[in-house]
Amino acid sequence: MQTIKLEMTADRRFLPAGGRQLSDYNPKELMLVAMGDCAGRTALAIMRKMRLEPVAFEIEVEGTIDTDHVQAETQFTAFVVTYNVTCSRIEDQDRMSRALELTHDKHCGVAAMMRRIAPVDRRILIHSIEAENQ
Repeated sequence: MQTIKLEMTADRRFLPAGGRQLSDYNPKELMLVAMGDCAGRTALAIMRKMRLEPVAFEIEVEGTIDTDHVQAETQFTAFVVTYNVTCSRIEDQDRMSRALELTHDKHCGVAAMMRRIAPVDRRILIHSIEAENQ
């Protein structure tokens, strides 16, 4: 399995977590980076139209491969994109979830291309910094 994690920066870009550089990734991992970056940019554009602003946003992309180690002939057999978003208000959670569903299911072009290779599943995790009983 290949896994990458991207974090949204203050200037709303998605960069590798943990101080990794793009040059640290192998070509198959870079495919996962492309899908995560496309999903993040697309989600932010949809959220902006919905007047939503995430406090924090991480995307993890896992690709299951058909060999024990990455080789030239290794192929992806499945993908899972995990969207982990923190919003400020509890009432924004449903709309934030809808924005992520639209991103993943309809508007992210790289995810659409990857679906031609293998199934692309999603997990959506949304947290709020607002206490429930306010």
